[in-house]
Formats: sequence, C-alpha cells, structure tokens
Amino acid sequence: MKAPSESCNWFSWLATAIQTSIRRVLLWILVAGPIPHHIAIIMDGNRRFAQRQNLQKKSGHEFGAERLIQTLKDCYELGVKYVTVYAFSIENFKRSPEEVDVLMDLLQRKLESLLEKESLVNRFGVRVQFPGNLEGFCLIRSDGLPRRL
Repeated sequence: MKAPSESCNWFSWLATAIQTSIRRVLLWILVAGPIPHHIAIIMDGNRRFAQRQNLQKKSGHEFGAERLIQTLKDCYELGVKYVTVYAFSIENFKRSPEEVDVLMDLLQRKLESLLEKESLVNRFGVRVQFPGNLEGFCLIRSDGLPRRL
C-alpha cells in the first residue's frame, strides 16, 4: 500500500489500510467454510455513496465500478464459479441525460478494459454474457463505429 501523498489526509489513508486488512481477514475466514457456486451483485447506492462523501455522482459510479472489479477478483480467488452483476436497469434511463451519458461512458470504458488481452476476463478465462433486453445499447469501437452488444 502506498504511503499517503501530501494531498491525501492521514485519516483517509489509515481507513483504507484498515479496510484492506479487514478484507484480507474476511477472505481468509470465508475460505474456511463452504463457498457458494453463484453470487449475484446488484449495483445500487453509488449516487448515495457519492452524496454522503460530498462527491459528484460520477465519482460514486466510478468508485462502484472499481469496487465491482475488486469483488470479482475476490470471487475468483475464493473459487466462486458464477457471478451475476445487475449493473444497469431500464429504470436508469429515467435519470438525467447527463447522468445516463456518464453511466454509458463508464460502461463503455469498463467493458473495453474487460476485453483487453491482459484483463481480468482473459487472465482468468471468464465468460461474459449480457442477459436481458440489449436493444438501444451499443459500444463504440476503436474505429469510431458502433458495436452492438
């Protein structure tokens, strides 16, 4: 873990160090018991988290995405075979156009990083599926053309 920079306060750094240590202990305890074959995650509360931390909504969504990646790594390390992530609901389109754009951009960037050669998906042989109604969802390829999901 990096030592805190001048712009980072000691309390924040200490809280992160404690959280990391607790996470490691909890993972160690979990390994001692039966590990579920399937875990479902509902991505909810990122805006409330941002509000409580006095951050922009975008930062809350970014934090949630990073937490998801860490949780997926933890699931792999624990031996969980299947993880279902509910990341975007049709209800999310009722949010402001700006927030929907932020969410779509975040989805685009995270999916692209999952598809990279060195990514979590390729390193661990993960298969990604997109259940549900994908009409209206598309990614932009590196050549600027849309790529349907």
